[in-house]
Amino acid sequence: MFKKTLLAITLATAMSPAYAVDFDLNDLVPATADTAATVDTSATKEVDGVVIAEDPKAAVVAAHQSLIEEVGDGVKMIAVGSGIGILSTGTASYNNYDNPNASLLSKRGAYTRAFQVAKKQLVENFEGVQNACTTAASETIDAIDSGTESVANTTADLEQNCKESVSGALAGYVTFDVYDDPESKMVTVSLISTPKTREQTKRQVGALTQTTDPNSIFKHIIQDLSKGILPPVGAKVLTNPESGEAYVIGFGSSIIRKNKTPAVERKLKQASVKQSQSLARNALLSVMQGEKVYWEGGFDESQTEKNQQFDYHPETLDPSQVTVLEDNKHTFMNQFKMSDSYKSVASGQLPPGVNVKNFASADGNWMMAIAVYSPSLEKTASDAAKENEIRVREGQTQGNRHKISSDGLSDKDNAGRGPSGQVSNANDL
Repeated sequence: MFKKTLLAITLATAMSPAYAVDFDLNDLVPATADTAATVDTSATKEVDGVVIAEDPKAAVVAAHQSLIEEVGDGVKMIAVGSGIGILSTGTASYNNYDNPNASLLSKRGAYTRAFQVAKKQLVENFEGVQNACTTAASETIDAIDSGTESVANTTADLEQNCKESVSGALAGYVTFDVYDDPESKMVTVSLISTPKTREQTKRQVGALTQTTDPNSIFKHIIQDLSKGILPPVGAKVLTNPESGEAYVIGFGSSIIRKNKTPAVERKLKQASVKQSQSLARNALLSVMQGEKVYWEGGFDESQTEKNQQFDYHPETLDPSQVTVLEDNKHTFMNQFKMSDSYKSVASGQLPPGVNVKNFASADGNWMMAIAVYSPSLEKTASDAAKENEIRVREGQTQGNRHKISSDGLSDKDNAGRGPSGQVSNANDL
């Protein structure tokens, strides 16, 4: 579905001289099994829980590969150019159905769940976990002795339940890697947060300077996306190599539903465009302004073990009426329940100049969207808004005013076809 290749995230170089390597993930191939040999990770080591290598790229690859191979879900601390980074990986499974729409929705749901897991783990690492557990254990013995024999029933019960929760604000992370494994029907989403990503995703309020024209910005972004992947969730940071300006890109996705009626299918495709655009804007808002992330989870487990040598009469507990069993009767029963509930909330107003573009996947199954912010785009939009306000005020002071007439409705088509065609040359905008 999505081509696995390079990711463009740029991390700074502000560590000790031993690690003062210009770390640019434009050069980095995600650490999946088929690309593990691309970056030499033989010199990496883990010191006090932090993965370290002379080349920070190798540290990121080694940490990511370790998460994928060991547990799938989890976090690793990594030494990168701008300080200590945190890599978080989440996984989720999906199913295939006879209805292709259902298969795609199941897969998209898996990406979303894996994304939520990875975000929860970042917040958990930053804020910690609220934890409360209760354990109750009991044992009983019921013994009966007569003049000729002795029997006894024993019971051991165990109950455990734990409730945990994570709550906190999250911003400044970017998507490091996404991966779909059709064989195991599982998707993986990896997020990374470093001092530089947290700094680059800030809105530069009060320091707007137009350094790059919009056409050049989108040309650079399209070139980057064409050689990489377009993930269905998350965000990334792309740095202009000439101006040094950082672009923040939010990703959104929707499936393109199939329908037997062409007119309905067209409307569904239009709906996928709107849905993906909304999600891309929210992804951009989340990484720039922050979002609230909540998780609640826990388990309940109950267990009973019995050793029975007699049965009571069904109508009485009189010990003289019990029936002695020929053989001891052993029973064991355990019930386990676990739940996880994830929620994230991001709301607010995006800066002026945020532009959204849509792309349909090559197989026609996915509608992808990117929402792009850069200081240059904000500066251009802000200048245009000021010019528009001036023009509106000028227009309000000119011309005669009168109440509009509601008469004049006609059945005749005397207007002809309206103007149809391109008005402005893209090179002139």
